[in-house]
Amino acid sequence: MGLREAKKYIETLRKKQDNPFLWPDFLTGLPDRAAVLKKLDSVYPRIGKHSIAYVRIANVHPFILKYGSQLHAEVIQWTAAILKTVVSGKKGGFVGTVGTHDFVVIAATGEIRKILRESNNLFKKKMLSLYNSDDRKRGYVISFKRDNGESMEIGFMKLVSALVSSMPEIDRLNLIPALERFCRGLEETGEDIKEFEKNDQEGEE
Repeated sequence: MGLREAKKYIETLRKKQDNPFLWPDFLTGLPDRAAVLKKLDSVYPRIGKHSIAYVRIANVHPFILKYGSQLHAEVIQWTAAILKTVVSGKKGGFVGTVGTHDFVVIAATGEIRKILRESNNLFKKKMLSLYNSDDRKRGYVISFKRDNGESMEIGFMKLVSALVSSMPEIDRLNLIPALERFCRGLEETGEDIKEFEKNDQEGEE
């Protein structure tokens, strides 16, 4: 062993560094944000044939607040496992992580809604087992009253998805941040899947 071997290691390392798909996210094992952006480079010109979905775990913070953080990693890993399993085998299918509770799914436009619905159904079924029987019977985790006296009930975790299935009027570099903001808003609406449409994009210019 010596400098020759050390040099070989660096050469191999640099080759790997050129390919972010070889460096998965530690917690999920999925391609990380750098790999997602690289994948987006190749898929963006073909949006229409392929669709992009920004997927977020909704209502995870109330769960952590009530049940503690000891199951936090399990929630994230189950999300990754479910998305990866459902996408697996789909031609051109891809799943990556872009944040602690945020994922990107790429698949053929004709299949992506089915993928998202199936993933969400499996996710909700698994996550329901993490709540206690009292919460399951009530149908919500936390309740409170707004300043105006309106009662609010925070339900169980689910997946919400912002979907792009036609060429967006927003450039590639701004697409993921715009989808992230849009997907956060979906947590408030109760919708599970919503198309990121032209009128939603106008505020992103």
